[in-house]
Amino acid sequence: MSTDLPTDTQAVRQHYEAHITDVEALLQAIDKALDAQGAPATAQSLAALDQFHAGGLPMTEELARRAAPQPGDQVLDAGSGLGGPSRYLAAQWQAQVTGVDLSAAYVAVAQRLADRTGLASRVRYIEASITALPFPDAHFDLVWTQHVVMNVADRAALYREFRRVLKPGGRLAFFDPAAADGQPELHLPVPWASTAGSSHLLTLVQTREALAGAGFADLGIDDMTETVGTMLARQLTAGAPPAGPHLSMILGPAMAVTVRNFARNLQEGRVRLLMGVAEAR
Repeated sequence: MSTDLPTDTQAVRQHYEAHITDVEALLQAIDKALDAQGAPATAQSLAALDQFHAGGLPMTEELARRAAPQPGDQVLDAGSGLGGPSRYLAAQWQAQVTGVDLSAAYVAVAQRLADRTGLASRVRYIEASITALPFPDAHFDLVWTQHVVMNVADRAALYREFRRVLKPGGRLAFFDPAAADGQPELHLPVPWASTAGSSHLLTLVQTREALAGAGFADLGIDDMTETVGTMLARQLTAGAPPAGPHLSMILGPAMAVTVRNFARNLQEGRVRLLMGVAEAR
């Protein structure tokens, strides 16, 4: 990707790639671990690595149930990360998915996992910014995003870009951190930001306003905070690691701190988790 990116966009990419020093070594380590399993890689077996959002695979399954993609639908996974949701949609819902992510390293890992799961014909990954998508108007049936938009300062413009690439009647499915009423300060760092200037959370009311202004009809938004917060707190109390070892390789030693801060923010009502679907008018 060109380095001619806005400074804030470059900062987001650097945040997620900060602990990746050797992409090829990372890919080899992932290959070695998958080879040692002795069984084909699946959405379930990879979930600790590639479902890079609160609630993991169960929340991806729930969002997919609400979005209900049809076989053959063209789906954009905006901010696809390591590609877990995109491969789930391809395997379980027979969608044709294009993942877009700022990070070349994440794109490389996502593509390798698509190859290893036998899904390379149904998913592809592109290094690009979701704020300036390299696709024509009215191209996709569904835009999908999980834990991504909180890194984008101009949410209204982002939603307009999503609306641009959606066909009329197409859907936007999202599962995102949101600000609590009053927008209290967060305990930092969190998984998506090390500083307050890198975190851009909207309240539920602001989210609905931004969606409506971009040309979306709200089909339903639910607060999933209590459900996911309970899951996360139970894992941490039991001493379970917040993710598998290869995700630790990607996110670095600070991962445990950011996950615990995230859990604390949820418990104290500083962050909400919203899941919803909106339709392109």
